[in-house]
Amino acid sequence: MPTTDSVGLLLSRFAEVVRRTEDSYGPHSQARVFVLYEELIALRTVLTADPGEERVATRIRELSALIGQAYLSSAGAAPPPRRRVLSADPPLLEFDRELFEERYRSVCDAVLADTIELRDPVEPLRHLTSGISYMFVIDEDERLLVWTRPFELVDLIFGRNRASVDGVPVAHPMLVPDRLLARAAGEIVLIGADRVAMVVANTKSGHFQPPLQSVAVVRETFRRVFGLTEPDIDVFHLFPPASPDERTGR
Repeated sequence: MPTTDSVGLLLSRFAEVVRRTEDSYGPHSQARVFVLYEELIALRTVLTADPGEERVATRIRELSALIGQAYLSSAGAAPPPRRRVLSADPPLLEFDRELFEERYRSVCDAVLADTIELRDPVEPLRHLTSGISYMFVIDEDERLLVWTRPFELVDLIFGRNRASVDGVPVAHPMLVPDRLLARAAGEIVLIGADRVAMVVANTKSGHFQPPLQSVAVVRETFRRVFGLTEPDIDVFHLFPPASPDERTGR
């Protein structure tokens, strides 16, 4: 269990890093978001060891609000979607089949071989590392699918996809190749020792561009699969609500 002094030092260290980052890159920079995200994951890890540490819990609530605002402010930068909205609420999204076959089909089997379904709070941490980011999709049957290759957090924040198989960048539709259907997609960080105790996630999928309605699906899935409560879950979203008349972008 962290000591009072160690918690204070940790909070002070992150406060200094945030201040320096804002001075160097600006208060609205992606670098600042990266630092805040790292702090959130670190503090949630601390809170799993000491759930009664109110200073940490308070700072987590502050970070959730700050990161949420930062994600929303960057939502307008997304390219036109290459997916259809089959249902707006609850959301059901279908990625463009022609584009998928052209760009991603060739290495899809290799990606699927390293994709697992998360069904409970214990088994995932036998395959995935706590505090590390992974790609996830919630499919049309509300299965939580995760590609087991980890991502560097800095690449995710700055939008750099360096994960590839045989030179093909891995994308969320590759986790659901048969029907290309998803209710939500993004990146997930599991936090815990023997079992998943907390989750930090986002709906950052440029291919599916999950709408605001996907956040409720993600939260409900985490509650059901991991047995978590609302304070144990962070989900950050980028894209606006879906409307039933949306069509695949070209």
